[in-house]
Amino acid sequence: MAGNPKLTVLFEKLRGKTFEIDKEVVTIGRKEGNDICLKDGSVSGHHADIIKQTNEDGSVVCILKDNDSSNGTRVNSAPIQEQVLKSNDLITFGSVEVLFDSNDGSGGGESTDGTVTRLTHTIDLSSLDTNVSTTPALTSLNPLEVGEEKKKKMTNLVTIGVIVFFAVVALAVVVMVMISIFKK
Repeated sequence: MAGNPKLTVLFEKLRGKTFEIDKEVVTIGRKEGNDICLKDGSVSGHHADIIKQTNEDGSVVCILKDNDSSNGTRVNSAPIQEQVLKSNDLITFGSVEVLFDSNDGSGGGESTDGTVTRLTHTIDLSSLDTNVSTTPALTSLNPLEVGEEKKKKMTNLVTIGVIVFFAVVALAVVVMVMISIFKK
């Protein structure tokens, strides 16, 4: 039997730490009580869910669902609301990256007596010396913010240009006045 799907953390200090998707709904977020607790400021309290479903043919699919998180959920750099995951998908919760593996071959969450164990995992990123990620820090995933920054830069450049223009005109007036004074 193939093992449960899993998430592998790519965040620098916790790189390689894995968490199995060992029940039908696995909750992910910053707050205690989530199945996978990622204690990082960029992760919402209840950021996302992974829903494990078995198809009629016996295959298992995992669906990632964002819970209207502040900094969004991305799969392979694309923002998502809900998406079926494929092996090797790169998922970003806020600014914390994890890798999805749909078939790792481990025994999963089943014990020898057939009962299923439920695991809760906490990753406390706030206690790390450095919070270095392979993704830039996100404050918002608003695509219009990039345009707003460009607008501000352009406005600043135009303002500086106007100031320089008037300074040159004022200097020219002063020079013309000085020339007319010295001609007399």
